[in-house]
Amino acid sequence: MAFLIKYTALFKVNVLHSYFLNKGLKEFESMDEIKKNKQLDSFDVNTFFTIFPTIETQQKLNGYNLVFKTLNTGVTLWSKVSGNDNNIPFISLDDDLCFTFFIRLKDSAFYNYTNLKLGNAAKLYYFSNRKLSTEPGTFPLINKSGDSNSIGENFVLSDDSAKAELEKLSVNEKDSLFGFIQIFMKGENSSLHITDAQNKIQNPFKTFEILLNNRKTIWRYLFDTDQKVKNKDDVKKENGDAQRLITKVEQPLTQKGFVSIELDGNELPNPNAHLIKPDTSSSKYYSEIYM
Repeated sequence: MAFLIKYTALFKVNVLHSYFLNKGLKEFESMDEIKKNKQLDSFDVNTFFTIFPTIETQQKLNGYNLVFKTLNTGVTLWSKVSGNDNNIPFISLDDDLCFTFFIRLKDSAFYNYTNLKLGNAAKLYYFSNRKLSTEPGTFPLINKSGDSNSIGENFVLSDDSAKAELEKLSVNEKDSLFGFIQIFMKGENSSLHITDAQNKIQNPFKTFEILLNNRKTIWRYLFDTDQKVKNKDDVKKENGDAQRLITKVEQPLTQKGFVSIELDGNELPNPNAHLIKPDTSSSKYYSEIYM
């Protein structure tokens, strides 16, 4: 008699980025389901992040008959289950059992189009369904899917916590780290648990979300000749210089779509995300376009 081996999703972590999912001024969250799915079809988190288990976690996966999979929207973990109940793990998962995944940065321009402080580029971000004992009680927990809260600097580990986490890793594992995802079978509260009181897999399985916002910058247009600027235009002279025009308000950087910026009835081009110029005195970011 043949035995059918079954696997059930244990949990999933989605990593979404507005730079790739928004379309110009049209925000992903405001789109209908058809347009959302179209944006998601072309989205791939693997263009800017690599997410993979630590060596210790990979050993746990092997020991507990679990399978790690990467998706275009993030990662998921699958558990071999009992033949009698698709929600009972084949090997029981202890409450304090946790799995840790690296988030490695792949795209050198990531901080250009991501709304995070450039000064924190060398620091580590931490996403978990349980709080670290080395961090204050205000440290945030990972969002559940649908929470629609973007991540910020409050997810950055303190220097002491980061040092403690890095000491657990090999030299190769520390390379180009953005941060960690750490998921416990029992989270900080019941809404974050992976397994229930009977150690069954939650049905539906738990889905978490890391939402990254796209950066907004002031767009600076550099001309060879003086420009005539009217009040109705979307740009103004920078410090009275008629060859340096800047947008009146910050504009979003997006991979797709077009933001209409008009000068005397003509649309000006949108910048790419390859170069931004921070102004430390004003805490503003500029994107430059040579005309």
